[in-house]
Amino acid sequence: MNETDVNSNIESEEVESAIYSSTFLMNRDLYYDFSSVSYNKIKKMFGAFLCLFVCAVTINLLNRDYDIVISYCILISFLMILSYCLTTKRIKIGYERMVISAGKEIPVNCELFDDKIVSCGDGAKREHFYNQITKFFESKNFILLHLQHNLYLTLEKNNLNASVDEVKSFLMNKCTLVKAKRFINCFDDKKWCLIFLIAIVGISVAAIVVSLVLKLNSVF
Repeated sequence: MNETDVNSNIESEEVESAIYSSTFLMNRDLYYDFSSVSYNKIKKMFGAFLCLFVCAVTINLLNRDYDIVISYCILISFLMILSYCLTTKRIKIGYERMVISAGKEIPVNCELFDDKIVSCGDGAKREHFYNQITKFFESKNFILLHLQHNLYLTLEKNNLNASVDEVKSFLMNKCTLVKAKRFINCFDDKKWCLIFLIAIVGISVAAIVVSLVLKLNSVF
């Protein structure tokens, strides 16, 4: 084998360098921040339910359907509280399972190449392509790339090898199938879920009290 052959083999074995990369340790605080995206759908659901709920309660009070108001308030409040608590518990269990499975908090690496995304979070490398990305999300610490139901690729902002805006611009150009060319902010989604929940429960309690008072007045 001559020197030319050796050099050709070496060049063919060279590993392509990532354009952008992020490597971090998924500790408890980062995991909970990453999971803030789980509250995005719940926030929208709570907000929609709050509007419909106020309308339904008002209409039924005006129609003097007090029993319906009481039943409706109890049911909606229970379902909203259950939904919020289940989401919070699922996040807590998810973190505990991750630590138990790996025996430690795991290092996560995500690399952006010209034609693919390579992620590694449990010792196994996985390749994804930009046309698999369906939505962009952003939390306090992460750029989140949505692949499918409850599956995201994570880029930790503080450990990027470039500016956050530069990486976001690169992704918007590469992920051509993402319809909304923006990063959905989920910084405060958990807080808004709690605000909507408190509002729903508060209105329910007030509506139940009013219904009972009006019902008693109509009897006597």
